[in-house]
Amino acid sequence: MLFGRWGPRTSQPTKLRPFETSLQLHPLDFQDFDELVSHGTSYPPGDDLVGPPTPICWPVKTREEAQTRLAFHFTKQRSRFRGDPTVRYMKVIDTANKNSIISIARWHFYPNGYNFNTEIHWETHNLEPGQSAPYGFNIALHNHILTTRDAARRSWIPENTPCWILMHMVTHPSHRGKGAAGLLVNWGIEQAERDHVPAYLEAGLMGRPVYERFDFVEVGDMLQLDLKEFNVDMMFRMIKMAYFPREEVEDGAEIAIDPTVTSLT
Repeated sequence: MLFGRWGPRTSQPTKLRPFETSLQLHPLDFQDFDELVSHGTSYPPGDDLVGPPTPICWPVKTREEAQTRLAFHFTKQRSRFRGDPTVRYMKVIDTANKNSIISIARWHFYPNGYNFNTEIHWETHNLEPGQSAPYGFNIALHNHILTTRDAARRSWIPENTPCWILMHMVTHPSHRGKGAAGLLVNWGIEQAERDHVPAYLEAGLMGRPVYERFDFVEVGDMLQLDLKEFNVDMMFRMIKMAYFPREEVEDGAEIAIDPTVTSLT
């Protein structure tokens, strides 16, 4: 048995649950955003590919509300698709269901390391003078969660060190459990192995088992944000996780990460 920085690791790749053979992995094309927005009319409200924390900051109950949220959300993603050189959007389609997109992920490659100051503007919604947030969208809460999450990376992701980061992954609720998430996670691992660099992410409690099956390990304590000051009675938790290339682990290399406690309220 081999030992990585944070504990034991098997010498062979993890055996994963088979995914449905009708699922295929592809790069997301710019025109695919139109299909993603249209899900507001073809699925029940909220059964779409808007990922956390947006559903917490902007709950929807009607198709009209869902459509408004999708249009606003993916306008930002369109801008990022064309303007952010670090981004790699991937999608999973179901060939048994008219090639519909059932899951998406947004991986990022930072050849010079992640830099909060230069990257955070891609995550937050920054309104122009005179512009107001859409009805029902708690934009202050949205920006608080993502700013706090990304600023905390200074404490556990080494500066000026190449890495991959998974910042967004979501599967249609009605299509979960089919293996789509595994395809998207595995793609990122393949890039990390090819480039001989670590991969990082912040996972929700429900998502942690998915990443653990791919040899991601927890780093330090989870991030905890008390949202009461934004009139939301919940504690938002994110688990810091890292994947280290097999060559690095098998050689016994020491990974330069500070697993300090980061509790954010």
